[in-house]
Amino acid sequence: MTDTSQLLNKILSVPKDNVLYLIEKFPGNTGLFASNGNVLYMVLNDESCPYMNVKTDFLNLHTNIFVSAFNSSAPSFESGYFNSVELLLTEPNDREANLSAFINLCLAHSTYMKGQNFISFFDSLVSLFQLPREQQYKNLVGLMGELLLMEYIYLNFKEDLSQYWHVGGVSSRLDFTCPYANFEVKTTTTDSQSFTVKHNQLFVNSEKNYLVTVSIEENNSGCTLEEIITRMLKDSNYCNNLRFSVNVEKEKRRVSPSEINSRRFVLKKINAYHATDINPFVNIPNCIEDLSYKLNLLPFSTTSFLEILSKR
Repeated sequence: MTDTSQLLNKILSVPKDNVLYLIEKFPGNTGLFASNGNVLYMVLNDESCPYMNVKTDFLNLHTNIFVSAFNSSAPSFESGYFNSVELLLTEPNDREANLSAFINLCLAHSTYMKGQNFISFFDSLVSLFQLPREQQYKNLVGLMGELLLMEYIYLNFKEDLSQYWHVGGVSSRLDFTCPYANFEVKTTTTDSQSFTVKHNQLFVNSEKNYLVTVSIEENNSGCTLEEIITRMLKDSNYCNNLRFSVNVEKEKRRVSPSEINSRRFVLKKINAYHATDINPFVNIPNCIEDLSYKLNLLPFSTTSFLEILSKR
């Protein structure tokens, strides 16, 4: 794949003549095109989507539109009916970040979904590009913790947690919803054993729930967020699903772009606690709602991941 800045220059340099210009060929009948200063991801409509035309602030969806190849402008594509989603590159400050996220997700859709379920894919893109750009350090720390947990579990137990990560999108009750266990992850860069928990989130229907604490340290010998993501995606044995790719791009957009490649972290330790073992309030009056509090985990015993994963 061409460097994002080079690709952006290529897209912006094509004539604004309402013609589609092939920029990058993806697997199968999918690819990136440029037209009038914007970029389009196009897929042959072999799943017979009906005609649709949907526009948002950053994206345009067109399905079942006829595209004719001519003058060798798209030598790798034959004429036919296609589905397309267009990313509008109208915000100069966000062009590269938006283009990078768009390309990564389109390539993931092409690779993992073979161009199918196009409408659902568009809905995922809409959700992504409507997210606020919260550039906060705590988002970076939280995302690093969840990714390091996934890597730790795979390397030590050969279990791929990526397929269970944020299964409900931004409305997920817990960070990982597995058939055998659910994990709520709390990440810290300090030595504190106190973590803020939402009582109903963790302790209602808690038989399979675990609180997982991830302790990391900012250290120049560690890895950046971009490095761990690249490392995980290069391993073909896990994290090779569309959900992971979508969730990674969503979470990256909540982190300061300048910190994705600059702040480095090392993993210190990971602990798991069964929710029933650490529940401080067995009975909560019905008049109490949305109870949150800091829970000090120092007095409680941990549960081994070997025991947790034995329930698979």
